[in-house]
Amino acid sequence: MKLSTKYLLHIIASVFFFPIAFLGVNFVYYMTLTYVIDYQGETHYEPHQLEKQWKDDVKDLKGKTNEEIFSSFKKMKQYKDSHIIWLNNNGKVVYSTSPRFAKGKTNLSVSDAIDVIRQDDQEYLLLYRYLNGKEDSGYTILETPQSLIGTEWEVMRTKYSYLWFIALLAVCALFVFNSWLFFAKLHKRLIALQKHMTKQDEDGIPKPLVIKQFDELGQVEHSFNQMVEQLQISRRKEQEEAEIRRNLIADLSHDLRTPLTIIRGHTFSLRDEHVSEKGNHSLQVINDKISFMGDLIDNLSSFSLLAAGKLPINKERSDILKIVRSSLTAWYPIFEKEQFVIDIELAEPIHWEVDETWLKRILDNLFQNILRHAQSGKFVSVQTKKLDGRQVLIIKDKGPGIDAESERKGAGIGLSIIDMMLKQMDLKSEVISGSDGTIFMIYKG
Repeated sequence: MKLSTKYLLHIIASVFFFPIAFLGVNFVYYMTLTYVIDYQGETHYEPHQLEKQWKDDVKDLKGKTNEEIFSSFKKMKQYKDSHIIWLNNNGKVVYSTSPRFAKGKTNLSVSDAIDVIRQDDQEYLLLYRYLNGKEDSGYTILETPQSLIGTEWEVMRTKYSYLWFIALLAVCALFVFNSWLFFAKLHKRLIALQKHMTKQDEDGIPKPLVIKQFDELGQVEHSFNQMVEQLQISRRKEQEEAEIRRNLIADLSHDLRTPLTIIRGHTFSLRDEHVSEKGNHSLQVINDKISFMGDLIDNLSSFSLLAAGKLPINKERSDILKIVRSSLTAWYPIFEKEQFVIDIELAEPIHWEVDETWLKRILDNLFQNILRHAQSGKFVSVQTKKLDGRQVLIIKDKGPGIDAESERKGAGIGLSIIDMMLKQMDLKSEVISGSDGTIFMIYKG
């Protein structure tokens, strides 16, 4: 059944619930009182009959002695649920079965007795008749609980009214529970779908759902499974294409190195020949481009290995300043030869878990980029500082910025390699670049 149909049925049930429930509860209540509960022994007093009976009984006691009257009162089993009080004309309690009126109590009028009775929490039907006895005369009061007054059905209904409320509450609770169960199941399925979407396998793709109900939510689950299937197909294609790219890069790297080595060898041979100044300049340009292409090939190989997760990493806690100084020792003469202003301020000690070879490779790439693309600024700065509670390694230049055009500008593979290496060493980077220079910051993530 569709969810919309189920929901519509719940709305219809809500509209007709209370009238149907009211009729149903009354029917069950009537059947229970009529056929389930044995009410034959239930005491009840119909008011007119009770009044007539009391009138006749008091009339029969006229002219009798007190003892005879007391004995008659005690034998009146028809009033076993009632109390009898007899006050003589002097306001004395001659006879009483009520705990509120002690026998022998004096100075009590009929109105006073009625007021005392009415002060009770329970309601009573009071019948009083004048009794003219041989020894004492006065008013007799019959005190009967109001809960026993009425027809047999009325008394039963009053006594067992709590069953009606229990039945009504039970029906309401059943309706509420059924509604809660409907929405709880729907909520559970939505939560399961949400959790399944966030749960990923080794490829980072959620697993397909097992569809148990083919309603609207089941259609969503089916669409989700179709999406997962498409993602799996795309991931397989991506992996196949990545494998092809890696093989292609590896093959190209191998195939390009041989002719580059031969070309480099011939350019060195030409240096020993008598070549014009223009020819020497051309040889220098050729050697420079060969070095640049060699670096590109190395970056391509490294990028391919990093992307495949096959470049070995050996992380250990290291003194970063020591590694930076070691790298600067190699690059300092080169920057000095190119007349760079070199600013080194390694004041903040830093210890990170890194692969020393990888960090040196990152520094080499950064220094090489400054030499190639920021040479116009003639400035390089290496600093260690504490910023916002973090230890940061900062490398600056005063070049035209990353976005500036350069004849030696590559495809950004070097920066991609830096990002991948930093990520695998649990380090982060931030680049701030503009026309007045570039700031590259490395810090612990």
